[in-house]
Amino acid sequence: MEGKHPLSLLREIERRSLVNARGLPQREETHELWHGIGFRIGDARLVAPLTQVNEILHYPRLTTVPGTLAWVKGLANIRGTLLPVMDLRAYLEQPSGSFGSRSRIMVIREGDVTAGLLVDEVMGLKHFEAEEVATRVPRIESTLRPYIQGAFKQSDQVWYVFDMTALAGDPHFLQVAV
Repeated sequence: MEGKHPLSLLREIERRSLVNARGLPQREETHELWHGIGFRIGDARLVAPLTQVNEILHYPRLTTVPGTLAWVKGLANIRGTLLPVMDLRAYLEQPSGSFGSRSRIMVIREGDVTAGLLVDEVMGLKHFEAEEVATRVPRIESTLRPYIQGAFKQSDQVWYVFDMTALAGDPHFLQVAV
C-alpha cells in the first residue's frame, strides 16, 4: 500500500471494512411510554405523573400546628427543611381508614407550594403504553374528579391520573387555617 495515492488508500480501507463488517443491530420499534408513580387512597388506584412527585418518604415524626384544618397532619423536619404534611384521603373527604406500614408521604413541589401528601400506599413506578389509555372507566368519587386528568387500563385494573399541579393550585387546598 505504500506509494499509493491517499484517496486510493482510503477507498481500499473502506472496501476491506465493508467486506469484514458485521451487520448493525436492526432498529427495533419503540413504544412511547407514559411514566407515573402509582398510589392508593382507599379503593382508588391513582397514578401521578412522574414529573410531579419529588420524593417518597416513610411517615415522619410530626409537630401539630394549632388552628389548622383536620386534614393538616402537621410539620415534619426533613433534612432541615420544614414540610407541611396533609392527609390526602381526609382532604378528599374519602372514608376514613387507618394508615399502616404501607402508608407513605408523597412530596410535591408545584410553584410556591411544597407539601407532603399522606397516602394509603405507594405502588411504585408505573409505565403505560398509548393503547392503555382508558376511554370508558367506572365512576369516581366526586371529590376526586377535579384532580383526575384521564385514566389507563392495565390488566383489568383502572389507574386514574391524578394531577398534583391541579391540587397545588386549588384555593381550597391552600386554605389550611380553621
